[in-house]
Amino acid sequence: MSKCLSVARGRKALGVFFVGLLLFGLSGCATAPQLSLVPQFDWSERQQQLAHIQRWSFSGRVAIKGANNESWSASLRWQQDGDSYDIQLSGAFGQGAARLFGYDGYAVIEMAEHSALTANSAEALMQQQLGWYMPVQGLKYWLLGMPEPDSVSQHTFNEVGRLRSLQQSGWRVSYRDYLNVGGLELPRKLELENSRLRARLVIDGWQLPVSEPGAEV
Repeated sequence: MSKCLSVARGRKALGVFFVGLLLFGLSGCATAPQLSLVPQFDWSERQQQLAHIQRWSFSGRVAIKGANNESWSASLRWQQDGDSYDIQLSGAFGQGAARLFGYDGYAVIEMAEHSALTANSAEALMQQQLGWYMPVQGLKYWLLGMPEPDSVSQHTFNEVGRLRSLQQSGWRVSYRDYLNVGGLELPRKLELENSRLRARLVIDGWQLPVSEPGAEV
C-alpha cells in the first residue's frame, strides 16, 4: 500500500514540475521584447530642424493642370527669407517670364510687357493674372516637408519618418521623393492638389545657408 502511495506521489510531483515548466515558458514568451517593423523616429525633433530653416532657395520645374484640363509648365526659382519670398517663373505658361515677390500682406507680380501690379496676397495676384493660384504662404512650410504651424492638418509618414501625405487648408500634398541635402532630407518631388488645380513640382537643387542644417546640393 505504501509503495502505491509513493508512486502516486511521484507522478503528482512530476506533473506539477511539467506544469510549472510550461507556465514558466509561457511567461517568458509574454515578457520577451517585441521587435517593431516600423522604424522609430522623432517627428517633433524633425519639425524643429525644419522650422529652424528660415532662408532657403531651390530651382526646379512645375507643371499645372486646371479644372478645365488646360495644362501649363514652367521653370521655377524660389527664394525664401523668413516671410519674404521671391518666385521667378521662366517660360511661364506661354506668357513669358513672370516674377512674384513680397511678404505676408503684400505682393507684387511682374510679367513681360505688363506693368507691375500689387495686392494684399500672392494668391490674389496669381488668380487675377494667371487664372489659377497656389497657396504661397502654406508652401513656405510644405516645400520643406512640414505642415503649416497653428493650422489643423492630417498627415501620414513613410517608412523612415518623412511626410508621405499632408492635408491642410483645403489642399492635399503628396511627397513622392526626397533629396539628401547635406545630411538633411528635403522634398524633391511633390504633388499639390485641390478641387480646382493639380500641380507637380520637381526640385532639381536646394540651396541652404552654411549655418543652416544641410548644404547646397
